[in-house]
Amino acid sequence: MSLQDELGYKKPFQNQGHEALLNIVLTGSLLNKEGTRFFRPFGITEAQFNVLMILKHHSEQGRINQTSLGNMMLVNRSNVTGLVDRMEKAGLVRRVAEPGDRRVNLVEMTEHGANVFEPAGKAYFARIEQLMQGTTAEECALLSKTLEKIRARLNGRGK
Repeated sequence: MSLQDELGYKKPFQNQGHEALLNIVLTGSLLNKEGTRFFRPFGITEAQFNVLMILKHHSEQGRINQTSLGNMMLVNRSNVTGLVDRMEKAGLVRRVAEPGDRRVNLVEMTEHGANVFEPAGKAYFARIEQLMQGTTAEECALLSKTLEKIRARLNGRGK
């Protein structure tokens, strides 16, 4: 279904860039709603899943300092401390002192966090397969490259 039909617009878009950006915004909104709905049965939020994913796949020995975690998150960095606090309270992660520098906290996944992450991660990647079904690797690469260009311009790095 075209965006024009989906939104109930009476006239076609006059600007393809506007139509493309509205497609991104609408799709992002739907993905946010899907993330909330999807992770609820696992007892976690999308942001909490993101932390667990980073700890599992993008950290040194399953630990990461909060500054690095904040840089890798898809949420506002200022929310990382509160997010880690809530996850620690839920038993998903724990903070440990950096060896040699007790001022730095490392975050690591607990056994409970791993037990939550394993089925959530499997379901997550299965859902990605469903959502991306029929989209070729080339189309995914082109979409990623296009979105990277837009982000670069938004961040003042592109022409």
